[in-house]
Amino acid sequence: MFYIQNLNFRYDKNLKLLENISFSANPGDIIWLKGDNGCGKTTLLRIIAQLINAESTISFKGKLIENRKEILANLTYIPAEPYLFNYLTGTENADFLQQLFNVDQKQFSSSFLKMINEFQMDHALDQFVQEYSLGMKHKLYWSAVLARKSSIILLDEPLSAFDSDAQKLAINILKQKASEGSIILFTSHLSEISAKLATRILVLHEGNLTEEKL
Repeated sequence: MFYIQNLNFRYDKNLKLLENISFSANPGDIIWLKGDNGCGKTTLLRIIAQLINAESTISFKGKLIENRKEILANLTYIPAEPYLFNYLTGTENADFLQQLFNVDQKQFSSSFLKMINEFQMDHALDQFVQEYSLGMKHKLYWSAVLARKSSIILLDEPLSAFDSDAQKLAINILKQKASEGSIILFTSHLSEISAKLATRILVLHEGNLTEEKL
């Protein structure tokens, strides 16, 4: 189980964005994080991903997490704009991410190439990423970062850059990851698709988090 308790975040003394956020998630949960624009959804994901500091207590598998490395070893974060180097090719970006995550190269290559082929992106691996569309960047980034096994997968608007065929594939990938025990937490404004994908819905409103029935 993954558990966050009493998470608080403010931009300054007078503006508190998140207040006493607490929730738990079990392996296999696919959680849709809903809320109005600017309510703090992306900020919450970035806090969990350890990209923003905030007051909170985080536990994972019954153990209190006290440093960034412990959670980062078990977590994958896919932002709305993928973290890629435009002046490197697709293959070079993938190689960099494989080394960054310290994943076994044989295991990484097998998983990466399988997903790249499913996304029909194999033809673009030798191109510089600056030539990619946003959808192509997401396909490359998904294939690379999801080639490693992660207990927690965070995604910010993961389906918006994909066409309908890529959306269907992405949904199947997330369902497969959940069936293998990963916890999925994602934001999306694509309500119809998200409702079909999610097994739980959390709503962020005026700094507070509540659960909504499916």
